[in-house]
Amino acid sequence: MKYLFRRDTFFATIAVFIFMGLIALLPLNLGVFNPFKEALKDFDFNDVAYASSLNKDKDTALDNRIVIVNIGHLNRMQIADVLETVNAGNPKVIAVDIMFDGEKDPMSDGYLLQQLKTIPNLVLAARIDWSPKNDFLQQGVFKDQNINLGYVNFVGTEKGTIREFSPVENENGQHHLSFAASIVKIADSAAYQRLIKRKKTVENIHYTRSPNRYLPIDGEQLLAGSVADNVFNNKIVLLGYISNSPYDIEDKYLTPMNEKFAGKTLPDMNGVMIHANIITMILDGSYVKKVPSWITWTLAIILTWLHISLFIDYYIDNHIWFHLVAKIAQLVSAIFFVYLGLFLFNRFTVKLDMSVTVLAIILAIDVLYFYEAFTQWMHKKFNYKTIFHTNSH
Repeated sequence: MKYLFRRDTFFATIAVFIFMGLIALLPLNLGVFNPFKEALKDFDFNDVAYASSLNKDKDTALDNRIVIVNIGHLNRMQIADVLETVNAGNPKVIAVDIMFDGEKDPMSDGYLLQQLKTIPNLVLAARIDWSPKNDFLQQGVFKDQNINLGYVNFVGTEKGTIREFSPVENENGQHHLSFAASIVKIADSAAYQRLIKRKKTVENIHYTRSPNRYLPIDGEQLLAGSVADNVFNNKIVLLGYISNSPYDIEDKYLTPMNEKFAGKTLPDMNGVMIHANIITMILDGSYVKKVPSWITWTLAIILTWLHISLFIDYYIDNHIWFHLVAKIAQLVSAIFFVYLGLFLFNRFTVKLDMSVTVLAIILAIDVLYFYEAFTQWMHKKFNYKTIFHTNSH
């Protein structure tokens, strides 16, 4: 690569990233761009590693530390009875992923609140509202200072796919724990301390189990006495809504485990199952190790520079082969870098985002044409010295 350290190679590489920056800054609100904008906004190469169609978790054992009780459409009186039955089974934690918004009838509300107060190891769902007009932490109709709270908000709901969660949110010096963090704080203090010591404002969710890798119990069957008494002993018990149909999308979200990792359609996982995956991750300490942005950008610049050098070499000295070699190099590089990212993620749970590198290499040839035209204009106008004013090609 005799053009590797030439000035034009450096400038052409810089031009690629300037062009990418300009594209990012453009207000792409025109209707013709919207499909591409929306598709790219919620795309992540690593989703391929999670896709349920690949059956990644087919050999993964059930997480028998967690039991999920499906409350379905039980009323508050029935939910109170479920809580009483579960609590009698001596669980580690009972966590209720239900927002009790608004009052119902006084009898059922009073009975439910009474049951909630009798459970010392209880975590009740709350919701964070960033609007200055409302309370920061909203906890529904049942308010008691002795009840542990955990906010159930997910990061990324506005974009579509849930890939991250926030362990702790701060408000005027007061710390509010997420639903999963609040549960683990009671169930495993050592795992909780490891989470807090990471000091991450946002954590990537390491999805290790699809819904069928957790033990589900139907609330109605529980009330009917069809569940063994010892099933809850020393377990983390989550109460929440589980859809019985793929078309029932109540409290359901898109996750990387969706069957379609690109162009997702129906939401695939209920909120309580996402919380279960987060809890599993915290208990196991199997956090996603994200490569810092400065490393990914450095890699992108170096690899684009090497590709630009190769492209210029063939463009000037072997132009007859330029298009063939350039297209093959782009295709092979794109496949290799995507595979590299997936390999690191699957084998070492390391998230290396190669999307910038792949995009830069794809754009490199077209930017090179513009750069050549610009340098020839500079050469004619200001006698700018460039390797592109040759007519050899």
